[in-house]
Amino acid sequence: MTSVVGDARPPRLAVAMLNPMLKLLLRTPVGRSIRPLALLDFTGRRSGKPLSVVVGWHSIDGLPVVVTPASWRANFTGGRRATVRSRAERTDLIGTLDTDPEAVARCIAALVDGGTAPRALGLSIPEGHRITADDVRSSGRAVVRFTPTTNSPHPSPHP
Repeated sequence: MTSVVGDARPPRLAVAMLNPMLKLLLRTPVGRSIRPLALLDFTGRRSGKPLSVVVGWHSIDGLPVVVTPASWRANFTGGRRATVRSRAERTDLIGTLDTDPEAVARCIAALVDGGTAPRALGLSIPEGHRITADDVRSSGRAVVRFTPTTNSPHPSPHP
């Protein structure tokens, strides 16, 4: 079965040019106006190196999620601590990778039903189409769900 859902991420060159500037801005008060983006700072699972990634930052039932096809998501297999900078606030959260196509499809559908534009998820979804597990498989998407750490008083920094 061929999926009607397409990839709609920005061109790689644009991302390569904008990300360094966004990484800087998301760490400053200017970051308050940069929605729905956030900066994830975490340690590589295998390399042990610090990583910093600009992500689309969304919320389902008050908890933040990131929908991505990117390989960095594997660092969150089994759960991993991350510092998140969103809207100029810094919060420590635990991110956990969810690759189950059915669960990811439900997550994307909930975001779109809640008013998130498919393009903000890096996807092109035809009007009226309900995303399926096959769409998730063909688009390579997974979800990283974030929850508070034991010393974090709030579930998220304003997703």
